[in-house]
Amino acid sequence: MKELIAITTGGQGSPVVSARELHRFLGNRRQFADWIKNRIRQYELVEGQDYISVSQNSETGGRMIEYALTLDTAKELSMVERTPKGKQARQYFIDCEKRLHKRAPALPSSLLVDHAHRIADLEQQLKQMIDSQQQAARSLLDIPRSSEILPEETTRIKVQRLVNAYCRAKSVGQQEVWRKVYDRLYYLYKINIRAHKRSERESWLDVVDRKGYMDKVYAIASAELTYEEE
Repeated sequence: MKELIAITTGGQGSPVVSARELHRFLGNRRQFADWIKNRIRQYELVEGQDYISVSQNSETGGRMIEYALTLDTAKELSMVERTPKGKQARQYFIDCEKRLHKRAPALPSSLLVDHAHRIADLEQQLKQMIDSQQQAARSLLDIPRSSEILPEETTRIKVQRLVNAYCRAKSVGQQEVWRKVYDRLYYLYKINIRAHKRSERESWLDVVDRKGYMDKVYAIASAELTYEEE
């Protein structure tokens, strides 16, 4: 496979991509510094999780910031460009991921045996936890219940519950899920929530609530934050 954009190894041994090289390949007309800062702010990228930044000496003797992106972040930034170059870069990163997975070395047989013992121990612990939970569930049925009618949940609470449940079911971070929801809000309704101003005390969900977009966000969360048995 022809190398379009160099993929190197980051501090944790994970593959990373130079944001500057990606920007050059995409042919974006904005200055690199403006482009990367805008993308970090717009998509709420987290340093240490989505990218790392390092201050380096430039050829002119000054200082400049270099950014190393994870493959997932590089794919996202390539996708939002919505140009042939962006699609080409995203597919390139997907193919690179597949090749990296294939290169993963096989574990020695001794490690496999050790892992099998650990899995057996974990399965036993899981069984004990399930038995304990079932006992607690049976005890819960015996507790007296109030006759007071509860108020209906707000749409915002319903959205938050969907997001929390999806994060637990998929073992993903809140930020990744909210980013997905807001991206879909833009693609489906042409509403760029990050284009609105917010105060220091406001979250983006506060802005959604204030602008009256909560029903649309709830529709997106209901349709796309689902869990299917594998």
